[in-house]
Amino acid sequence: MPEREPRPARMVELARREQGAVQIALVWDRDSATTTVVVWNWSSMTCLQLNTDPEQAAYAFTHPYAYAAAQGVPSRELLLAA
Repeated sequence: MPEREPRPARMVELARREQGAVQIALVWDRDSATTTVVVWNWSSMTCLQLNTDPEQAAYAFTHPYAYAAAQGVPSRELLLAA
């Protein structure tokens, strides 16, 4: 039986940073060419996922709460992830 070539990962982490209990990651989906910013708060055990346009990905990664608020994410959800 021939061996298969390993397929590259579909999701690629482009950047990650931490501030206290909060981790923020910028992820790119190879198949759909979309970007997502994921904010984990290990203190409150909450996760906030922000789908972004590739042109706004750097801003969303740097300022995820401002980006989320501008996109209409309810402030209650932002407080849990902060």
